[in-house]
Amino acid sequence: MTVRPDYSLSRARYTPFLFTVVGTETPEASNRGEDITILTALSRVGVDPWQEAARLARLPRGDAARSLADTFTKLPDTHWAEGDAQGTAHRMIDTLPEQASEAPAKLGVWIFLTWRFWAAVALALAMVALNAFAENLGPLI
Repeated sequence: MTVRPDYSLSRARYTPFLFTVVGTETPEASNRGEDITILTALSRVGVDPWQEAARLARLPRGDAARSLADTFTKLPDTHWAEGDAQGTAHRMIDTLPEQASEAPAKLGVWIFLTWRFWAAVALALAMVALNAFAENLGPLI
């Protein structure tokens, strides 16, 4: 059974980033002073937090920080100055994991599949050889 990407543990590496507190709501807001995490901020602007975290991790750090700062300034019930949003975004982007190269994983899968393929070929050849050997011996009794 294949695990859907929505439930895979590969998303867990973004948890520290997404649950980092970036600010507090204004007293006029409906939640009056509740902490705002990156997860909350991304959700409020209609973006899937884990997909956005993965996208930001693939970007150069400066571009990712600018994109995150734009998200902060779009938040309803908050007031972000441009400099505050940029500074906070730069600090938050540092909590993102480095994007790993996918080549080693693909290479590992390729080696695993190749090993299985050749093991199946060897087993089939062994069965053919045993069958041929048994036919050449004839009945033993």
